[in-house]
Amino acid sequence: METKTLSILQKVIIGVVALIALVFFIQILRNPENSGAINGMIKFTYVVLVVTGLLVLMAWLKDMISHPAKLMQTGIAAILFLAVVGVSKALSYKEGVDYGKLHISGSTSSWVDTGLYTFYILGAIAILLLLFTELFPGLFSKSAKRIDSAVDDVVDEIDD
Repeated sequence: METKTLSILQKVIIGVVALIALVFFIQILRNPENSGAINGMIKFTYVVLVVTGLLVLMAWLKDMISHPAKLMQTGIAAILFLAVVGVSKALSYKEGVDYGKLHISGSTSSWVDTGLYTFYILGAIAILLLLFTELFPGLFSKSAKRIDSAVDDVVDEIDD
């Protein structure tokens, strides 16, 4: 019963958010020069982003409190992610850049480079892990241990 209520509530919230976004979108299409509609859409986007972030954070905290064993895995993942960001920050270009009339400060350039390098490193890790799991399926699974023991049994029978 509770799941059905949450499902209905979720659909209603998504519908309301979509309707508000559609109203802003139509206002922008009717008058593209209307900065009020554009600013309203941007502010609405910020509100949705903050509310979504808070809901995700609350769900994560609830999950961590109810399953403390997961906290260690989450901590390790966070430390590894921060290590990737640290390496990316060390690799980033720290000088200011001029593009015609536009000047980009060294700090801005460094953070943009950090984000790009983080994306590249995490993307490369994901691709390598996909390839690794395709080349060596079941290497870390329980089924792989069972296969190894079965192969050992067959080898032992052949040797006897």
